[in-house]
Formats: sequence, structure tokens, C-alpha cells
Amino acid sequence: MENSRLKKVLMIVFSIIVLMIGLSLIVSGYYFKVSKINIHEAWLYVFFILGAVFIFVGTCLIYQIFHKKENKLNTKQMTMIGIMSSITVILYYFVKFNLPFFPPWLDIQVSEIPALITAFAYGPQAGCLVILVRCIIKLPATQTAGVGELADLVLGIVLVLISSIIYHRKKSIKTALIGLSLGVLVSTIMAMLVNWLLLIPAYISIAGFPIEALVGMMDSYIPYTVTENNFMITYVFVGVLPFNIFRYIIVVALTFLLYKKTHWLLDQITK
Repeated sequence: MENSRLKKVLMIVFSIIVLMIGLSLIVSGYYFKVSKINIHEAWLYVFFILGAVFIFVGTCLIYQIFHKKENKLNTKQMTMIGIMSSITVILYYFVKFNLPFFPPWLDIQVSEIPALITAFAYGPQAGCLVILVRCIIKLPATQTAGVGELADLVLGIVLVLISSIIYHRKKSIKTALIGLSLGVLVSTIMAMLVNWLLLIPAYISIAGFPIEALVGMMDSYIPYTVTENNFMITYVFVGVLPFNIFRYIIVVALTFLLYKKTHWLLDQITK
């Protein structure tokens, strides 16, 4: 019993050290970036990626220590979560595009797909780890002092948690569709609130983006006149609402189609 407790304490200490190393690497890279120290940009990404890896490993260790034994992820599953996290980051940075009927700063991107597939295969906590890694790697490039990344983290976790928790109650096509639909609904409502209360104020007050510019961009594709007084209500209901419904429907449809093709392969790989 004493040896077991000592081993657990040592594992917790080791996990905290790993997390601190990861955080230090991220903070160091961000400091070099904002301080404009003469360092090649490739080295900055080395800091960011290594930091994300350390934080991912530390988070996984903490999860393994405190989670119930029967629900723990095995080594192969943890490796697959790492691979899915990498795919998520690649999708976020390289698979995105604008559509003319949405505000120009809103990108259609589908980086939640690997997280949803992972959550359906291994449980909600696994999908949330994938979303966490995406947020960590995005954080150093923030233009809103981390507010935008925090919003992405919250929205991603809401979508993954709701969809996968409902699916895992009784695994079937019906519960998968119900979970994904409810996840889209709640995430869309959350996106409207986050944009209204956090993101737009952060862009204006923290990033220094002038409200006049935002109004001008909205006014360019809205058939009626957009002013500073009606900008927020217009942006939330005419921009954020249809954009997120459209984007999440794409994410959900692709997740549903891809999971049917990949879940057998994932099971075979991680047995």
C-alpha cells in the first residue's frame, strides 16, 4: 500500500514537471515572438510543437493516474490520440476557406472531425484531449491575448462532449445523429454568446482592430446599412448564426461518413 501511494505521488510530481516544461516552452516561444528577438521562425515552431507535445503527454499522465482503471486508455489508443491531434492541427492550418456570403474573417474549417471521431471511438475525454492540443498549438499565434483560442477550446469541447456523451450512452446510428445534432445546436448558441461577449470586444480592445473596419466589412455584403449601433446584433444573427450552422453541418456530415469507414480500422489498430 505504501509503495502504491509513493508510486502515485511520484507519478503526479513527474506529470506536473512534464506539464511545466511544456508550458515553459510555449511561453518562451511566445516571448521570443512578441519581443521580436532575432530567432528564425522555424525555431519558434519547434518551441510551440515541443511544448504542445509535453503538455499533451502530461495531461495524458494525469488522466491515467486519476481515471478509473476499467476506463483507462491503453498505449496504442494514446498514440492514436496523438496522431489525431496532429491531423487536427494540419486541418486547421491548411484546410480552410472563405465564402462570399459570410463575413470575410470567418473561415470554413473542419478541424473538429478528428476530435469527434476520437471521442466516438475512445470516449469524450479522448476527444477533448485532441481539442486541447489544437488550442495549445494555436495559442502562440494569438491576436486576442488568448481570448480567441479560449473560445475555440470551449466551443470545441462543447461540441465533442455533448455529441460523444449521448452516443456512448447507447451506441447506435440514431444516438450518434441525436448527439451530433444537439452538439451543433448548443455549440452554435455558445458561438453567438462568445462572439458577442468575448471575441468582438477582444478584437476591438485588445487587438486594436477598429470597430469602423468591422462595420465596413459587414456593410459590404449586408443589403441594409450597418452602423456601430446595430453592428453587434447584425453580426451575431446574420453572420455568426448561419455561419456556424453551415460549418457545423459540414463537420457533422463528414464525421458521420468518415466514422462509419474508420471505426473498424481504429478498433483493429488499438486492440
